[in-house]
Amino acid sequence: MNTIMKKIQQYGTSTVFLLLVLFAVAGTSWIRARRFEKIKYLEHLDERAVTIDNTEYQFRDLAFYLAYQEQSAWEQAKAYDLEHPKKYWNLRGDNGAYIRSAARDIAMDMMIHDVIFYEMAVEDNVTLTQEEITYMENQKSDFWSDLEEEGRIRLGVSEDEITQTFEMMALAQKEQQLFADKMGVDFREYNINGDSYQELLSEHTYEINEKLWERINFGNITLD
Repeated sequence: MNTIMKKIQQYGTSTVFLLLVLFAVAGTSWIRARRFEKIKYLEHLDERAVTIDNTEYQFRDLAFYLAYQEQSAWEQAKAYDLEHPKKYWNLRGDNGAYIRSAARDIAMDMMIHDVIFYEMAVEDNVTLTQEEITYMENQKSDFWSDLEEEGRIRLGVSEDEITQTFEMMALAQKEQQLFADKMGVDFREYNINGDSYQELLSEHTYEINEKLWERINFGNITLD
């Protein structure tokens, strides 16, 4: 009788242990699924996307860069396979990253680059000439008009906000040219993939809100 009871107890203990393991695995799987679950961009516009040199920037500050990269990648996707352009998004690039993820991260790199050079322009009291302002305004108008109405709604920011971004980019670009001339190197050395820029970047700090950034549904922000 005692032997039977011991076996029952052992069986019960094993069952409880097995259930605990199953619950732990299920819990881990749920956490992993939540971690990679895509989020709705419009619901996080006013949340922190990145901190650059102790200044926080929201997802709305990235709106242009995300839209620009989506539109650029979409054009490349159509060139790759006009009838099935979605295939392009899940290809792997030379570095092994998916096109979708790589294009999204370039958007962030572009913004960090422009913020750094814009702040340098402010420190150096750089201003735009009337000709440069006109060119910038034309570029902005072209971008805004190229976005379909649905795309503008999905982007979630006003035309004035886009204008502010273009003004920042114009000053950043001018500062980049001035700084490159000062350092005696080609302008392109200070593009996001340039060695000189990487050295400059190491002198600054930035922290991306990875928990949200990796879950942004890139490719479905301005596009359907």
